[in-house]
Amino acid sequence: LPRNRLHAICGYEALTTSLRNHRVFRSGKGVSIDDTVNAFLIGSTLNSDPPEHDATRAITFGPLAPKALEEVRAWIEKEAHFISDRVVAQREFDAVRDLATHLPLTIVRDLVGLGAHGKEHMLNWAGATFELMGDPRDRREAAVKNLGELRRFLDDPEVLNGLSPDGWASRATRMAVEAGMVHRKAISLMRDYIAPSLDTTISAIGYGVMLFARNPDQWVRLRQDRSLVRNAIEEIVRLNTPIKTLSRLVEEDVEVAGATLPKGSRTMMMFGAANRDPAKFENPDDFDIERNTRGHVGFGHGTHACLGMHLARLEMNCLFNALADRVERFELVGEPVPGKISVIHSLQRLPVRIDA
Repeated sequence: LPRNRLHAICGYEALTTSLRNHRVFRSGKGVSIDDTVNAFLIGSTLNSDPPEHDATRAITFGPLAPKALEEVRAWIEKEAHFISDRVVAQREFDAVRDLATHLPLTIVRDLVGLGAHGKEHMLNWAGATFELMGDPRDRREAAVKNLGELRRFLDDPEVLNGLSPDGWASRATRMAVEAGMVHRKAISLMRDYIAPSLDTTISAIGYGVMLFARNPDQWVRLRQDRSLVRNAIEEIVRLNTPIKTLSRLVEEDVEVAGATLPKGSRTMMMFGAANRDPAKFENPDDFDIERNTRGHVGFGHGTHACLGMHLARLEMNCLFNALADRVERFELVGEPVPGKISVIHSLQRLPVRIDA
């Protein structure tokens, strides 16, 4: 894309090699192709480079580590059974509104612990972060408004008093201050829990239901062998990668897949395309829950791999196991409606009927 001095890196090998080279492919000046957008997002772990990135990630990752998440597994399982019972009773429902949103909105908002105002607006703030990276222009204007609200929330000197004392946001802020970070930077770490924690998991759950509805044989196999649930989640995320693309700034001239990328240009890291590269995955457009998914980039790759991927996996594992206890078959009863956030591969509506 010469007009924008922009290169799209699509192939699996080229993309993963580039993502590991964080010295050349930099995130610290933003992961959008729009500098105005990047000005809003600078300061989060996503928009930083080592060693700053490693220091902030060490603080925010603690409660998202697999061992730490075992403490909330029983709660997530309970909510997964609750929502599964509810949709089974409905028989016909919107799998996005009535199913996919439940665990992220119920569990994550409480775990982050932003207080009443933060919980109320968290989904809007999360969506706005990604909307700001895309088009059309009218949606970006709405996103700017929502992120302005987030900025005012974080700038409020009373914000710390409103946090749940045992929540992730409060913990991260305390640890950051103790580590010597300035107060403003410590507060900004809360964004690490807001932006990526909701839309992406909602997207993956919704597409999982859609894929099982379109491939009923795969659902039968999963119900017969629950050991396949874990790999089914990886296959869902590979095939319908929640984050389609993020950008990097090229720090020095570099050659990628035979093309020269000049210093100062921007790249689009095409995660979704790499996950369908036939050089890496045989029959990449097929949904196969027994496929070898090792190495997929649905949760990113390298030092910037998704901070919350273990939580997303746990939520999906609990939910699809609970559904497998009850649901014999998913059936689409209307056309799926794609979401409008351009950088997220999401669904707005998914009308389904179930046999239980």
